[in-house]
Amino acid sequence: MKKIAVYGKGGIGKSTIVSNMAVSLAQQGYRVMQIGCDPKADSTIALRHGEPLPTIM
Repeated sequence: MKKIAVYGKGGIGKSTIVSNMAVSLAQQGYRVMQIGCDPKADSTIALRHGEPLPTIM
């Protein structure tokens, strides 16, 4: 199992990069799990083709 962490200041495109990496790796046959704090759903909206994911809180 490989783990990749992406962090940095807000507004620099972390969610976009992580979403694109997840899709690319999945298309190559890797199993991908994306975990993170995403109050605006930036990283999940792209993976769900524009469909919002209900929040837990």
